[in-house]
Amino acid sequence: MANFGLYMFLVIIAKQVFDSILISLVLYAVFNLVTVLFVSYFGSLSDKVGRKKVLLGGYLLFLIITLLFVFLINNPLFIIASFVIYGLVYAFTISNQKALVSDLAGEMKGTSLGFFYFVTGLVNIPAGIIAGTLWDFSPKTMFIYLSCLAFISLILLIFVKEKQEITPEARPQG
Repeated sequence: MANFGLYMFLVIIAKQVFDSILISLVLYAVFNLVTVLFVSYFGSLSDKVGRKKVLLGGYLLFLIITLLFVFLINNPLFIIASFVIYGLVYAFTISNQKALVSDLAGEMKGTSLGFFYFVTGLVNIPAGIIAGTLWDFSPKTMFIYLSCLAFISLILLIFVKEKQEITPEARPQG
């Protein structure tokens, strides 16, 4: 329910804080650049240490940034840093969520990824409505909501068991 294009809300905040659409768009470009520069690194890292550990790092960073927004929403330096930090969050999570689904899917990778996209696409609608409603009430309220979702996601992810690879020696014979 936190999957609704937070980066667009960041662009709106940047426009309000800096009173410049150009600065907002440059910061959005920075977000995308950071994501592009680090997504492969975090993908490789998840191949080495496990998807769950990398996703936990991304969700924890998301929790931290959403909590900081509650207190620093009008701080220009934080707004600039938030585009970099959220670019890192995106790099941590965007491909590793799909990779974890694929790892856990067994022989049904296509079906599982299709279902993953179906569910995430379906929740985008109510997630966007909830986020927009909370934003209209108060941007800080939306970030409190996101902090709660990030915390719940961290807790739930702790209970996900990563699929163990079966080595050729450990395969049942016969």
